[in-house]
Amino acid sequence: MKRLLLVVICVLTLTSCIGIESRISLKDDGSGTLQLAYRVSQFMKDLDTAEETRALPLPVTREDFERTVDAAKGLRLASLRQWEDEQDVHIEARLDFDRTEALNAIGREDQMGLSFSAAAGKHIFRQQVYRGRNFEEISPETLQMLETFFDGYALSYLITAPAPILEYSGGELSADKRSLSYKTTIPQLLKSGDRVILEVVW
Repeated sequence: MKRLLLVVICVLTLTSCIGIESRISLKDDGSGTLQLAYRVSQFMKDLDTAEETRALPLPVTREDFERTVDAAKGLRLASLRQWEDEQDVHIEARLDFDRTEALNAIGREDQMGLSFSAAAGKHIFRQQVYRGRNFEEISPETLQMLETFFDGYALSYLITAPAPILEYSGGELSADKRSLSYKTTIPQLLKSGDRVILEVVW
């Protein structure tokens, strides 16, 4: 079980044993605010502590956040709230950023894939949700086990632009066309196996 979960961790972005709600608000210059609310199972927290290298893709402690922010130019921790229960560690954080790429510092190396560009009057934001499954096929039995383990851990993303969104790669557009929402689960991503990148253009 432990080995299987470590394999899953290697191919997921912000999703390793985490139920996450990500809300990012952007400005035309690529700056903005990211609000994160996520929970990590106590099992994975203990595994992260036991491993020689960090297993979890997001900070869990205040020290993790402060170390990350101190090392990343243009990234600031505006607020942080943490609490635990028997099953999970809960984290709520708000980060202000001067440029989108600074947010990549809070994830494991090369996993978050956040980028912003502007040219010819168009603004393009991209966020990698899932890198894709590049290892051997997962058996139905394994998928069933993962569905049981990840039960209740939903993944929710909301991207808000400063102007109406003209193009988007997937998800649901709000009535005013300024926000894109995308929801999924870890088992759904693993079943598909396809890379998932959210892109909005305004």
